[in-house]
Amino acid sequence: DGRDGVPGEKGEKGDTGLTGPKGDTGESGVTGVEGPRGFPGIPGRKGEPGGSAYVYRSAFSVGLETRVTVPNMPIRFTKIFYNQQNHYDVTTGKFHCNIPGLYYFSFHITVYLKDVKVSLYKKDKAVLFTYDQYQDKNVDQASG
Repeated sequence: DGRDGVPGEKGEKGDTGLTGPKGDTGESGVTGVEGPRGFPGIPGRKGEPGGSAYVYRSAFSVGLETRVTVPNMPIRFTKIFYNQQNHYDVTTGKFHCNIPGLYYFSFHITVYLKDVKVSLYKKDKAVLFTYDQYQDKNVDQASG
C-alpha cells in the first residue's frame, strides 16, 4: 500500500443518475420588459339576442269638435289628432298611465261667450285649476 499516484486523464461522462426530490421555491425575480402585442384571436361565438331597443312612449293630442261640454264632468275630446297607444279613452275623457314615468300635460282653450273653469285631475284629485271670465265682445285664451 503506497502513496497515491499522479491523476490520470479525465474519463467519459457517466449515465444520468436518478432525479432527486423537488427543492423549495426561490424568490421571484425582477419583472421583465413587456413583449410585443400578439395577433388578434379568432372571433367568439355569437351572443344571445338583446332586449328591445324600442323606447316605450305614451302620448295623445285631442280637441273638441263641438262646444257642448257637461259641467263638473271630464271633457270628452272627440277630435283625435294622435292617440296611437290608445291611452286616452275617448268614451270617458280620461288618460290612463300605462307606462310608469314623468308626464307633461298642456292645454289651451279659447274662451268665447261663457266663463270657463278647467281642472286637471290626477286619480280623482284636482292638481291644477284654470279660470277665465268672459268679457263682453272679447275672446280670451286660457291655458295650463
